[in-house]
Amino acid sequence: MKRRTQRVLSLATGISTLAGCVALAATQTAAVHAAGPNYAFPQHQTYKVGVMPSASQATRDAAVEKQYDSWKSTYLVHGCASNEYYVSTKGDGDATNNGPVSEGQGYGMNIVPLMAGYDASAQTEFNGLWQLVKDHEDQYGLMQWQLDGKSCKYYSSGTPDGATDGDLDIGYGLILADEQWGGYTSDAKTWLTNFWNHDVAPDGHLKCEDDGPNTDTRPSDHMIDHLRAFAAYDTSHDWSKVISRTEAVDSSLVSNYSSSAGLLSDFVVGADGSSPKPAPANYQEDQPDNIVGYNSIRVPWHMGTDALLNGSSVASFELGDAKKWEACAKQVSGDNPANVYPHLNLNCTGYNTSDVAEEAGDSIGPSAMAAGDQAWTDKIWSYLQTNPYGDGYYGETIKTLVMIVMAGDYWSPASVSTPPPADDFSVSASPASGSVSQGSAATVSVGTSVTSGSAESVALTASGLPSGATAAFSPASVSSGASSTLTVSTAATTPAGTYPITITGTASSGSHTASYSLTVTGSGGGTCTGAQLLANPGFESGATSWTQSSTLGFTPITKATSAEPAHSGSWVAWFNGNSSKDTDTVAQTVTIPAGCTATLTYWLHIDTTENTTTAKPDTFKAQVLNSSGTVLATVGSFSNLNAASGYSQQTADLSSYAGQTITLKFTGSETDTSGGTTNSVIDDTAVTTS
Repeated sequence: MKRRTQRVLSLATGISTLAGCVALAATQTAAVHAAGPNYAFPQHQTYKVGVMPSASQATRDAAVEKQYDSWKSTYLVHGCASNEYYVSTKGDGDATNNGPVSEGQGYGMNIVPLMAGYDASAQTEFNGLWQLVKDHEDQYGLMQWQLDGKSCKYYSSGTPDGATDGDLDIGYGLILADEQWGGYTSDAKTWLTNFWNHDVAPDGHLKCEDDGPNTDTRPSDHMIDHLRAFAAYDTSHDWSKVISRTEAVDSSLVSNYSSSAGLLSDFVVGADGSSPKPAPANYQEDQPDNIVGYNSIRVPWHMGTDALLNGSSVASFELGDAKKWEACAKQVSGDNPANVYPHLNLNCTGYNTSDVAEEAGDSIGPSAMAAGDQAWTDKIWSYLQTNPYGDGYYGETIKTLVMIVMAGDYWSPASVSTPPPADDFSVSASPASGSVSQGSAATVSVGTSVTSGSAESVALTASGLPSGATAAFSPASVSSGASSTLTVSTAATTPAGTYPITITGTASSGSHTASYSLTVTGSGGGTCTGAQLLANPGFESGATSWTQSSTLGFTPITKATSAEPAHSGSWVAWFNGNSSKDTDTVAQTVTIPAGCTATLTYWLHIDTTENTTTAKPDTFKAQVLNSSGTVLATVGSFSNLNAASGYSQQTADLSSYAGQTITLKFTGSETDTSGGTTNSVIDDTAVTTS
C-alpha cells in the first residue's frame, strides 16, 4: 500500500541570508521546577457543543494513557544534549536520522503538559523540549524548522527559518506549561512577541513561515483555539485581529471554492487581499497544494476542537465548517474512518483513492463530536485504537492529541480557573440494583470520576450487607477516574429480603457514597419461568437484535459458505479471517430475571493457518458487560490454538447476573503478526433460564 509523500517546505520561498540562533539568547532561563501539576491528567471537560464517544470516561482515559505510553516510548527522544528532548520523525522521513521538525516539537510541547500527573516526568521532559527549541532558534527567535537527528544541526540549504505551525504550537505549549506548573511567563510572552512580529502578516493573517511573503497562508496553521488562548494570555498584541482575519480568509475560501463541503486547500495565495484562492499545484510541496492534502487533513481536528471548547456563539464559523467537513469525510469514505483519503478535491471527491493514511480519519473525530454525530464519533473513536496502515510519527502524534480531545481531557489555558480547583471526586454504581438467590453472588461496576482538581487515590468499602454476605472490590482502591468491580456474595443462610448497601469511596479530600439495592431470594425460588432470552439466536434474520462492528468495515453476521458452514440454518457470525489486522464484535443486550439461574451456550468453530503451537496472535472471547460498557467478566477465551474441525458447544454460567440487564459481547481479534489468519465462527447462541 502507498504511504504518504514526504511533507517538505520549499526552500525556494522566502530564503533569508542572515545568521540565526540569536533572538532569544538573552531570555533563555534555567529549567523551571514546580511542586506538582495544577491540572493533572485526567481533566474531564464538559464541552460546549456536541457529543462524547459512547465509551465510559474511565475507558477513554485508559485509552489515552495507553496511546501516550506508546507515543512516548517511540517518539520522545532524550537528546541531542543531556538537557534536551525532541520528538522524532521516525517512520516519516521528515528529517535526516529521524530528527525533529518544529511542527513535531510543538506537538510534544502540547502533549506533555496535558499528560502531567499521569506522567511524573512531564515537566522534566517539557523543559528538555523547550531547551532544544531555545538552542536552535533562527534569526527571528523562532525554531529552526528541521534538524538532523544525530547532530541536531539545521541541515537544509540556506539560512534557517521557522514554520508557522510549529511556532504556534510551541507558543501554546508554553502557555499550557505556565498554567500547569508556573514559571514560564517571560518565555511565553517573548515567544508570542516574536511570533507576532514575524509569523503574522500586516493585515493579521498567518504567514506560512517567519521569513516568507505576506501574501500566502496555510489553513492547517489556523488553530483558532490557540489564538484565543494567545488573546487571553497576551494583551499586548491584538490577537483578535488575527482571529478575525483568519476566519475571514477561511470563510471566503469556503464560500467561493467549497461551499457544500467546507474544505480548505493545503496552501492559499492572495491571503492579504479580498479574494484569497487555493495555491497552484506544487506551490510549496511535491503534491497538489490546491486541494486537501497532508497539511489540510488537520483542519477538521482544529475546527472541531475550537467549536467544542468555545461553543456556537464564539466559534460559529468553526462549528459550521466542522459540520460540513465531517459530513464530507463520512460520505466520501463510505462511513469508514479508514477510508478517509488524505487527498480530497474541494468538491468532496477523492483525488487519489490509492493513498491512505491513519491521520486522515483520526483528524475527523473532533468535528464529528462537535457536529453531534454520535454513530460517526463512535466509529472514529474505535478506529483511533488501531493503526491499520502502520503510520509513524505524523499519524501517531496527531492521534495522541485527537484522543486527548475526544476523551474529554483537553483543557484550554484560556478558560482554566485560577487558582486550580480543589481535588474532589464522585462515586457511582451500575447497575443500581440486583437480585440473587441465597448462596449466589452479584457483581456491580463501581465508577469514580474527577469532579474538580486532580486525580487521587480512592479506597472503596461497602456497608449495610445482610447477614452472611461479604463484599470484595477488585481492585480495592483506584485512582479517581477509574473503576472497580464489587462482588457481593451471599450465604445459603442469608435471609431473603431487600437490602440497601452503601458503597463508600474515601480519599484525602473526603468521602463520597453511592447506593446499591440487593434483593436476596430463597434458593428454591419458584419464581423463575424457564425461557430462552436471546432474540435471533441463530442469526437467521441477519443482524436483527444484534449490534456488530469491524475495524476493516466488514459485517461479521453474514451468510454461511461452503468454507465456513453454519451449525444449523444458513447464517453465522464470522469473525476475522481476512489476513489483515482486524477486530470484529457482535453483541446483544439481555435482561436476566431475578430468581433465575441462567446459562449461556453457543456453538464455536475455529480454523487457522497460523503455524505455531505456543503463540496466540489471534483470539476470540465472550464477555459480559454492564450498561456502561464496562467488562464485568470474560466467560469464554479462545485463540488460534483452539482450532479444530467442526463445531463444539461452549457454556458459561450467568446466574450471578440475575436481576440485571447485561450485554453479551463476542470479540474476535487478529493481529496479522505472523503471516497466518484465523477464522472464528459462532452459531446457535442461547441464554437459557430455569
